[in-house]
Amino acid sequence: MGIQNVKELGISGYETEISSFRYSRFLNNLVHLQKLETLSIIFCSKLFPESAKAFPATLKKLKLENTSLSWSYLDIVAELPNLEVLKLIDDACDGKEWYPNVRGFTRLKVLLIEDYNLKYWKATNDNFPVLERLVLKECRRLKEIPIEFAEIHTLQLI
Repeated sequence: MGIQNVKELGISGYETEISSFRYSRFLNNLVHLQKLETLSIIFCSKLFPESAKAFPATLKKLKLENTSLSWSYLDIVAELPNLEVLKLIDDACDGKEWYPNVRGFTRLKVLLIEDYNLKYWKATNDNFPVLERLVLKECRRLKEIPIEFAEIHTLQLI
């Protein structure tokens, strides 16, 4: 409650049995940061809220790095109503396949994926209806960019 007016927040740390409870409690209280627009989470895994409602609706930019979340967790992230920038860096998600939920990322304009393990990505233009920029780094195993991205009329840069 002491940092209600913060607009940008970074959380970094390795979890231990002692700190896991604290991280979990902290992440579930992000909703109280009603002015938060930018959030970076690094080296925190498996303690994320189970609902998009735990995040503030004001969140516009989210960076996940070394969080080892399942790709399916991004369906929760996709529900964030004002998210415009999503950066998934260096093992942000664990696994080789990402099949996003159809009704998500309604305002996402920039998507950066830096993931050596991602191999299959099945997405449609409905998943990213207003995407303007797609940045892929270190995606050496990725078989292809979904062909449906050609139908995203707002897409300016890959």
